[in-house]
Amino acid sequence: MAQVTITGTIKLVGKTQDVSSTFRKRELVITEPSGQRPQHIPVEFTQDRTSLLDAYKTGDEVSVTCYVNGREWTGRDGVTKYFLSLSGNRIERVGAAAGAVPSGAPATAAVPAVPPPGVADMPPAEDDDLPF
Repeated sequence: MAQVTITGTIKLVGKTQDVSSTFRKRELVITEPSGQRPQHIPVEFTQDRTSLLDAYKTGDEVSVTCYVNGREWTGRDGVTKYFLSLSGNRIERVGAAAGAVPSGAPATAAVPAVPPPGVADMPPAEDDDLPF
């Protein structure tokens, strides 16, 4: 599984969503400034990693380590599509305050890299036509 690090400015810290009684997720959107136009990159944090985002807000400069995940999905029409997602694993502030944990933030704001949750952690597939 490929691991990447994205550095940029937080555009959005989403609310934690309880997808099922055993699965929760939270979206972070980072604006990465390289290239001709800024890129707005969504990264999804799941399970206990959703709380890593509690200490961050819009405008913070961060470095996020995430796993690149790809999957295949075949719809009822028989058409196969491929999806790419980024699973957040770690987040840190960059710049002068790098490594500093803001007051009131959990001491686990940056945690060691571990593999993303397995398929067993994912909510059961519902009988619908949505690819995700």
